[in-house]
Amino acid sequence: MWREPDGVIVDTQRAWDRKRPSAVPSPGSLDPCVLVTSSEASSLAGATFAAGKAGTTEGGANTCIYGSQTLNVFTVLVTKASDAATAQADWAQEQAKAQAEINKGIPAGASVSLNVADVSGVAGADKAAVATFSTTLSGQTVGITAIYLLKGAVFLTFSDLVVGYAPPATAAIEAQGVTSLKRLP
Repeated sequence: MWREPDGVIVDTQRAWDRKRPSAVPSPGSLDPCVLVTSSEASSLAGATFAAGKAGTTEGGANTCIYGSQTLNVFTVLVTKASDAATAQADWAQEQAKAQAEINKGIPAGASVSLNVADVSGVAGADKAAVATFSTTLSGQTVGITAIYLLKGAVFLTFSDLVVGYAPPATAAIEAQGVTSLKRLP
């Protein structure tokens, strides 16, 4: 603790907590707001996002949402299976759960069927797939680019849902995937 010039006593730890960045990338993290930072999400999405809103799905996956309730919503989801074999077996199921999370951001009465393609060029991934979707709803272009990644027992996905313009290119999403995988345990 210390005393400020105005006489206020400051708790050193609380002051540090207020000054340090909320999401500092570090190896070994399962924090989705660290796996894809607000700066990285902003760069991919062509937007400026504040700190992400952390949450948990009903199934226990950790989520981070940037741009919630805007026309550009960037979502990160990470979950860990009991072991790598279980994660491999659950690959399709986890992709379906991720798509369900994406559909939560779609206007009422609409749904998304993603075009999914396996990719092999994502260094550090045991499995990887990209997903895209684009359509027009009520005269507005709606698009999504997503990536699904599996490394050991960890499933990571992130996606950008946009209204009014094109989502990020799959190559950019794949490059971020490589960066994010390096931060996993």
